[in-house]
Amino acid sequence: MNPKLRAFLLPPTFRQFAWSVARSAGWGYLVLIIAALFPNRLLFHPPGHKVDIPYQLKLHAADGNTITALYMENATAPYVLLYSYGNGEELDVMQHFMRELREHGWAVMGYDYPGYGTSTGSPSEKGCIAAIDAAYAHLTGTLGIPPGRIVLYGHSLGSGPSVDLASRKPVGGLILDGAYTSIFRVVTHWRMLPWDIFDNSGKISSIHVPLLSLHGMNDRVVPFWHGEALYDAYSGPKQKLWVEGGGHGNLPWFAPDAYWAAMESFKKSLPETSTLESLKKPGS
Repeated sequence: MNPKLRAFLLPPTFRQFAWSVARSAGWGYLVLIIAALFPNRLLFHPPGHKVDIPYQLKLHAADGNTITALYMENATAPYVLLYSYGNGEELDVMQHFMRELREHGWAVMGYDYPGYGTSTGSPSEKGCIAAIDAAYAHLTGTLGIPPGRIVLYGHSLGSGPSVDLASRKPVGGLILDGAYTSIFRVVTHWRMLPWDIFDNSGKISSIHVPLLSLHGMNDRVVPFWHGEALYDAYSGPKQKLWVEGGGHGNLPWFAPDAYWAAMESFKKSLPETSTLESLKKPGS
């Protein structure tokens, strides 16, 4: 091609832009290929504490794993939070935050994903879903808590199993804290493959319970646009707290007044007001 014609049709700025897009797409696909081949090794990062905690429960998941869980009763609370923590966390550490949640008027149940804490097995998407199912079954079955009194709280990685459960089972509400549209899109921004891991954006439209969305606007782990996209796609009743300057997983400490006010406002917006204690049958 004539150099002048080439410069006219493909000016340097356009060529630079095209190369930048191609390079970004190439890196994106490379990351996705690696993630598709080794998803669990790249995604899950259990701290490896392997610490037993007082009053822990051992639940049997459908995939054969034994799941460590912890239930913090609060007889004066109207709802139970089924808490799914973020990556790199385990119950031995997160029990302290669970106590804060209880002190603010919730009963709380947390659990360790397979391969985390003292839960058996290796971490995977299916394993996390089986683990939250086991925790839900314990609440509704063993403890006899009505599904409508269970509010799911998913932080970061935990938003995946929480959204999945809410899309399949009856619950009273859903809290998403630093949630992603999907795991791959945290890296690539756009959907680039026909499959994904924890596809929250694909499941959110089938959920219609009250939603509270929490996200730091300076989140460098799961960028803020993920929270916005999930919130905008949600068609049920919803509330939000966008924290300017807030990061990933630090909202209760970075903006405690705003965080706990949003949690209290959400709880008061839920229909049930009688306590969990009032649901117990005489002699139970």
